[in-house]
Amino acid sequence: MLDKIGTLLGMMIGASLVIFGIIWPDHLSNYYMYQFREFETALDTLKASKASIEEIRTLKSNFAEFQGSWLGSISRFIDLKSLMIVLGGSYAATLIAFRFGDAMRAILFIAKAFLSGKADKDFLEVYHTIVSLCEKRANNELITDEEISAVKNTDLQTWLQDFIAVDLVTEEMIEEIVRSEIEMYNYRSFEEIDMLEFMGRAAPAFGMIGTVVGLIMMLGSVGGEGGADIAGLMGGMAVAMITTLYGVLLSQLIFTPIASKRFQLKESQVLLMEMIREGLIYLKRRELPETAAKDLVIYLPPKMRKKVVQEEQAAMSQGLGL
Repeated sequence: MLDKIGTLLGMMIGASLVIFGIIWPDHLSNYYMYQFREFETALDTLKASKASIEEIRTLKSNFAEFQGSWLGSISRFIDLKSLMIVLGGSYAATLIAFRFGDAMRAILFIAKAFLSGKADKDFLEVYHTIVSLCEKRANNELITDEEISAVKNTDLQTWLQDFIAVDLVTEEMIEEIVRSEIEMYNYRSFEEIDMLEFMGRAAPAFGMIGTVVGLIMMLGSVGGEGGADIAGLMGGMAVAMITTLYGVLLSQLIFTPIASKRFQLKESQVLLMEMIREGLIYLKRRELPETAAKDLVIYLPPKMRKKVVQEEQAAMSQGLGL
């Protein structure tokens, strides 16, 4: 039911935003256009009242000063209609294309790309944790609840509690359950990535819609006798150009790069989960820590792997008295 509501809502939002882009006054959408219309009105008033040339020059000088200021430069690129057509239209299309609940969480998906992710230290921490626990298991020592609670990685901590502390689960069950978890994580991650990539494709398309709207507005500003409303032409041109700019920027600077980053984070997390899966198998088998270390070290980044191997060789040499 929610999906049907989301589709209907997306259609209504998309249509409303296009209509909004057509009928909303230019001077209330773009501050630069607002200042330009104020300048035109003031100039016409001065001419009608036969003001002095000095007053007209002062007015033109003030407007020229605004044009050259940082506010005048920035305000040319800020247009409410363009933003609503591109950003609102892209999100409306997302509501239509995806499940309502997922589309409503789109902003969270974007934030997740910045807030989550596995660093090299996470791999190193899991490596040392599993090797140290393998040493205890190989010596037939119990892994205490305190030790499990001290594990920082939540996946490893949960699976240690479920599979190793209880010690009633077979190796095949561990393999099957963890692989299912990895597959489900992959599936959920690809849903987020697909949504971000879709928004990256939709943004330029709505930018082109805004361009067409702006061009139609420009045609409407041309008078019947060949005259033209300069402010109207500029307003239409602003919508036409800025919507294209917004569409490209949102696509190539936000949605597409974040989708790529989310994919990389997914791959890193899957690799870490595979490392944990293999470590759990070694713990279940009560393998020697040296065996686990030799196989798990391949999951570490090259520089970190080399450093760990050198440290272990140095520790071994020190233990042998070399």
